[in-house]
Amino acid sequence: MQRQQLSNRKKKNNKSNLLVHLNPKSIIQEQYHAMRANLQPKLNEKGIKTLVITSCEELEGKSTTAANLAIAFSEVGKKVLLIDADLREPTIHHSFMVSNNIGLSDILCERHSIKGSIQPSNVTNLDILTSGQVPSKPSELLGSQTMEEFIFKIREDYDLIIFDSPPTLTVADPIILANICDSVLLVVRSDANNSENVETTRDMLLNTKAYFHGAVLNGAFRNKRKKRRKV
Repeated sequence: MQRQQLSNRKKKNNKSNLLVHLNPKSIIQEQYHAMRANLQPKLNEKGIKTLVITSCEELEGKSTTAANLAIAFSEVGKKVLLIDADLREPTIHHSFMVSNNIGLSDILCERHSIKGSIQPSNVTNLDILTSGQVPSKPSELLGSQTMEEFIFKIREDYDLIIFDSPPTLTVADPIILANICDSVLLVVRSDANNSENVETTRDMLLNTKAYFHGAVLNGAFRNKRKKRRKV
């Protein structure tokens, strides 16, 4: 029950988490721009078009990072597709306030076409593919031949495709995605993980076929600011 309440609260809060777009003068916006600048050389050097974003566990900010990073790249003229590949607890449709009636799972189950499932966002150059109906076996769908064929078909239509995936220590989905995508990025919340969890997740991702970009530390600025207030 507690987990479900946290999940529901997270979905509601995501409506205000598009910081790059809704609050363009914020300090956090500059952090996403810096993240974009750090990632861009490797994307260019290695010809990377598909990026999986994951975390160690739940509620570490991976979906917020995926959404804001997608916006940050679209702002510099990149044609970006943001895909909600968290087929268990999807949130991207809440963040962008779009319908989730049709999405990735419907494409993989061959209920709808790719073109008819992708939605434009209210951000220039950014398209959205929501999760669609929650399937009974998410891992099997993500690891299917249909998924590989789907990625092959869409990669030529976009400069960058970002996948928001579930936490790595919770389910196998991120590892499956990392093995069929070009690269992976780990989001770590500064006050939510111990070093053992982070190291375990890092090792799991390093053992995939994807290029590992490293980790993004989330929440550090806020925690530092809170400490300052107590002094």
